[in-house]
Amino acid sequence: MFEYADHLKIFLGHECLVEYPLPADGTRNERFSPPGQPKPRHQPRRFRRDAHQEEQRLRAIDKAVADYLDFAFSAPGVVQRHRFTRELFALSRKVTPSVFVKTVQRALRYRIVDLATLRRIAWFCISQAEDVLPEADVDEDFQQRPAYQEGCLTDQPDLSVYDQWFEEKEEENEDDDIPE
Repeated sequence: MFEYADHLKIFLGHECLVEYPLPADGTRNERFSPPGQPKPRHQPRRFRRDAHQEEQRLRAIDKAVADYLDFAFSAPGVVQRHRFTRELFALSRKVTPSVFVKTVQRALRYRIVDLATLRRIAWFCISQAEDVLPEADVDEDFQQRPAYQEGCLTDQPDLSVYDQWFEEKEEENEDDDIPE
């Protein structure tokens, strides 16, 4: 097989079996085949789709997130745009929207594009949050409910099976410790 700049030749011995043109230079993640042949049915194994949907969802969160994305994509060093977008989107799914917006605002202010640092900023924002968890409303009459009354009269579970299992495991461990 010989690969030239614009075509490919496949030989068997000294005989040229097939010759066909190659796709245009810079073609990536596209299916192609020789002229007259059907296109491959499947995508390449290492095919990666772009992150346009994730980017649109991130931009829809808040204007601060859109501003941060614009900064991050123009900053030197962010080579893998789609990976950065996917991981930023994953971070947005792990924290509340308000914490995420605070995180990207702080990252934009300090010109940070490192994802590990963004995660630490998010953790810092969570730890500094002044949001108080709401008190749970508990009905003080829960002991008067029929389901509670029925459950309090049931027999205690028999957990002796676990005690026996634990004793057997201890005996096995002791047997393993005995030198032969």
